[in-house]
Amino acid sequence: MKSVLVLSGSGFVGKHIACGFKSLGYNVSVVNRKFSKELDSDIRQILADRDNAEQMKTALIDKNFDCVIDVSFKNSGWAEKLCGALNLDTVKKFFFISSSSVYDVENLQPPFKENDALAENRFWKEYGLEKIKSENFYKNFFQNKDVDFIILRPPYIYGVDNNVQRESFIFKHIEEKQPILIPSTNRLLQFINVDDFAVIIDGLMKQQEKFCIYNVGDKVAVRGSEWVETCERVVGEKTKIVFYDNIADGVNERAFYPFYDYDNVLNVEKIKEVVSYETDFYSGLKKSYEWYKRNKDKIIFKQTVEDFIVNFDKK
Repeated sequence: MKSVLVLSGSGFVGKHIACGFKSLGYNVSVVNRKFSKELDSDIRQILADRDNAEQMKTALIDKNFDCVIDVSFKNSGWAEKLCGALNLDTVKKFFFISSSSVYDVENLQPPFKENDALAENRFWKEYGLEKIKSENFYKNFFQNKDVDFIILRPPYIYGVDNNVQRESFIFKHIEEKQPILIPSTNRLLQFINVDDFAVIIDGLMKQQEKFCIYNVGDKVAVRGSEWVETCERVVGEKTKIVFYDNIADGVNERAFYPFYDYDNVLNVEKIKEVVSYETDFYSGLKKSYEWYKRNKDKIIFKQTVEDFIVNFDKK
């Protein structure tokens, strides 16, 4: 049995990776700031604050892992603190969950490839820049270490437990028969189901590669309107879709829509040659909707967005 450490094991992506690896038969540990009741009792929880280098070192230096998966995203300084805390004697693979936000989207044509230029951009700003810094730090750190380093760059992530109000936002407006505004550009969106990460990483465990980057995501991208229509099929109800020329009105798309106004599409041919599996989009959204119905009373939606749509509908 292989031993896996997941950083940020109580968050949306980290929790699903940890649980996915547990179901695949791995011995799983996670690092969290505080104890999570949502994780299986067989998953070892290591408590430490990633901002605190000494805490991290005390928590990890005497522990052995075959594989480390860093899901955290707050800042690139966490990468340095983690590397200073890990006992690398047994680590064979290190995975960093990066993001499509690293690409120089304003000067590239989609689908973006793994060797395309990286740059801070006006959509993701500091978030994307911190991902780039983390990638570079890890790449330099592991260059002379006997550890395989793999970067995964996903597009938009969806699935059960999603704390980012994307599909849940649409489900709410469909159920309440409120209009859904889509920028008139109707950009392409590419997704990955959160449960696919464990399957992909497990498949990459068998690869022998000192350093590699993989874009990960569904093979087919969809227009924003197609995404909403799939959500409508999942809910079993229709609502009004409005294509809104927000640019003409000088309104930022995030005032009413959960995605940025550009074609966020990655070339995923490379990963599909290794791991072809992906969750069926309709089935993945169906599971998300079932979770939403159980948890919608706990979700606090952004009031400014709700107010904008209500006021727009009154015009």
